[in-house]
Amino acid sequence: MNFSNSYNNDLVTEVFQSLSIDKKRLPSSGLTTLGVPSFVAEWLLDKIVHGTGKLTDLELEKISSFVQKAFPRKDDQEVIKFKLTQGEIYKLIALLKVRIKLEQNSKEITEPLANIPILNLSDCEISTDIVERYQMLLRQGVWGKITLRYKNSADGKSKVSVIDFDPFQCSEIDLTSYAQCRSKFTTEQWRNLMFCSIGFNPEHPGYTYEAKTWILTRLLPLVESNYHIIELAPKGTGKSFVYENINAKVSVISGGKVTPSQLFINGRTKEVGLLGRYDVVVLDEVQSLTFENSDEIIGPLKNYLANGRYNRSGFADIASDCSLVLLGNIELDEYQRPKNEYNLMVNLPKFFSETAFLDRFAGILPGWEIPKFQRDMMANQIGLKMDFFGEVLLSLRKDPRFNQYAQQHTQFDHHTTIRDQQAILKTASGFLKLFYPHLELTLQDYQRDCLEPAKQLRQQIRNLLYNLDDEFKQYEKDIYVDVKQA
Repeated sequence: MNFSNSYNNDLVTEVFQSLSIDKKRLPSSGLTTLGVPSFVAEWLLDKIVHGTGKLTDLELEKISSFVQKAFPRKDDQEVIKFKLTQGEIYKLIALLKVRIKLEQNSKEITEPLANIPILNLSDCEISTDIVERYQMLLRQGVWGKITLRYKNSADGKSKVSVIDFDPFQCSEIDLTSYAQCRSKFTTEQWRNLMFCSIGFNPEHPGYTYEAKTWILTRLLPLVESNYHIIELAPKGTGKSFVYENINAKVSVISGGKVTPSQLFINGRTKEVGLLGRYDVVVLDEVQSLTFENSDEIIGPLKNYLANGRYNRSGFADIASDCSLVLLGNIELDEYQRPKNEYNLMVNLPKFFSETAFLDRFAGILPGWEIPKFQRDMMANQIGLKMDFFGEVLLSLRKDPRFNQYAQQHTQFDHHTTIRDQQAILKTASGFLKLFYPHLELTLQDYQRDCLEPAKQLRQQIRNLLYNLDDEFKQYEKDIYVDVKQA
């Protein structure tokens, strides 16, 4: 089923005004080639060369000039350090993070230390005033304009110091107003708007109704707290694209080695790990991940997936509402189906096939039903600014009405396990937040757009459990779920 080509740019502009942006602007700017995420790049474009359509030569020149001044390259590190030692004040646009290094048996109050990853600077001075004003610096870090100078610190040593910081401020989020805006669109128009807003072309014939649903499913970990999901797909479907570009509160770890300190808490520095600092953590290329001390990771991780808490190195329990996303590549057969449909986890690290681990995920997103990404599949319509849209999605986590709606309008049979029920209700609640933030819908709408895809996602988990462990054969293989009148 394909949507009709009915994208209405004028309606988006009329309803969302300054919160919308022409998605053709970003690809022609060259900003994404600098490693700048879309939510920052779109903010900059709107500030420096506000307008519609592809950038003109004059606008490109303006952006290029701005980039050369404001965005350092990695090989600029020593040049910048030299300028600072010569007494220059240097301004740049980058990600700034702050950490507090706890010293044992120290009588002095520890000063915060700023970290600028692009310059490989990790122990810069920063005033507590700046940190108190922007406490997100202590969690995920914040993108913004950083002003640096080289000066003598209190201990007599010279240090690079952050003397000013101007963060990129997302537009004020008003969920009531956002819900009112939704009522001005049909469901088809709204889905297409969201699809465009995350960078995909809703009018491309390759994107069927089902493919769009699965791509939009990638947003569920943002709108639902502690929502854990696995996506398996061939290479080239854009699995990590949305997560890398939507919000600084989302962290993507790609391949390589993952340590318990990185995920949970560093026993030496007492620094809280990724699951305690971010709203969404994405482990990409999980088929090539290696886990240092895997037993130290899997135990706490299973505990965290079950109840949102973890413990390590004797520290008190840490509670978090972070969602965990696992992205993995799988091989397809000549019919574009998974080669190992009986066990989708066969080529992933061994513990992925442990049923107690799998059962804690809400579902498996069938990425093999999403077409490979091509250049003409990029959005070229007017959508929501990525910084605004990302913050809206995360703000929707706090609204309990959607989960209440799902519970009131969903019924299961007695064969459905508690974990199946919880996963389906959470997923259906997430789809409600995406498609019906105004909560104006029929039961037919709920069944088609929320409950059915929620069931399909969880059914993939149920199939695996059924195939891998005889214990699960006591339950029916197929999940039964239906709508019910409140």
